[in-house]
Amino acid sequence: MGLPDNFLIAVRKGIMLNLPVVTSVVAYGFVCGVLSRQVDMAFWQVAALSGLMFSGTAQLLLAGLWATEVSIAAALVSVLAISLRYLLIAATCAPLLKSYPTAVRYFMASFITDENWAVAMAHRDRDTIGGALMFGGGLTLWVGWMMATLSGWYFGAIISDPSRYGLDFAFTAVFLSLVIIMAKGSKNHPLVTITCATIAALLADRFFGGSWPIISAGVAGASAAALTYKETEISS
Repeated sequence: MGLPDNFLIAVRKGIMLNLPVVTSVVAYGFVCGVLSRQVDMAFWQVAALSGLMFSGTAQLLLAGLWATEVSIAAALVSVLAISLRYLLIAATCAPLLKSYPTAVRYFMASFITDENWAVAMAHRDRDTIGGALMFGGGLTLWVGWMMATLSGWYFGAIISDPSRYGLDFAFTAVFLSLVIIMAKGSKNHPLVTITCATIAALLADRFFGGSWPIISAGVAGASAAALTYKETEISS
């Protein structure tokens, strides 16, 4: 069982579809690099986190905890909590990757992010093109993320306030655009899913704080989507 004949074509398609997204990813990746410099992270530490962790939410959280007195164990638990949504995301990606050899499947899965997952789900097909499309998008975002965070670290010495340039909103803007992309072509009551996730996030933020709004929104949104799911959602 090897790679399908249309693998490179699908990867190229994933790259092209994710180019509009990568511009926003670069914006908040730059902010992440600036914040990392401000909390005295070394260049190699930022490079290692960007290359291996490859998670904007997790890196921003870790940058915020870096200069505090939080223990390493507590920081790891926080990063794990904020990344639990990938259990749900990876589960939805399993059908896209099942046709690939095991080693290739895990390698491709390591490039799953919120952004290229959303694009792949919006353009998925019944054959193997979905997994290759997602992989192509992941490669694009990884390169953009690396360049952005390292550039942010380099210029972090002269940019003291990212919000002054509106860069602090880039992270929020990316996820708002993804919600619109996913909801636009959906036939399964996207407003119900969005409303449930929003209410859950607001309640969790009000009573618990921390990473719980993200986890609560993911669980509530996934549950609402499952309850309102229709087979007609899948199209070739």
